Amino acid sequence: MSTSCAEKRRHPRIDTANLVGYILYNKQRQKIDQGKGRTLNLSQSGVLLETKKPLQGAFVVLVTMDLDGKKVKVKGRVANTRLSPETNCYLTGVEFIGPRTEQLDVIVAFVKAYHRRKHAIQNNTAPTAEPPYSN
Repeated sequence: MSTSCAEKRRHPRIDTANLVGYILYNKQRQKIDQGKGRTLNLSQSGVLLETKKPLQGAFVVLVTMDLDGKKVKVKGRVANTRLSPETNCYLTGVEFIGPRTEQLDVIVAFVKAYHRRKHAIQNNTAPTAEPPYSN
């Protein structure tokens, strides 16, 4: 009997599509890379991130803007990274770590931004498309 990924998850996932910046660190907590990506889905405990290059580190700090233009940061542990043959991009599972309030702030920012864009698209009032991320 096989167990699917969904059955192993502690929290349900919601689809998102938010642009984020990231800073990647090694196990010694030294900065080793930075770049941009986008979230694909989100839960209370983590996020699935799509990037043009693999995130080969131990820890990551994700940075995004909330609807008020304030920077929101969350720390995470890189759980896994794999190449998606469909998009030729890398998918990285990030498990949130650090203060719970920090985690909730970024989850709320991601969800609000996603729903605002979705609502704007449905009402044909969406701003021009955000530029694709590049690394």
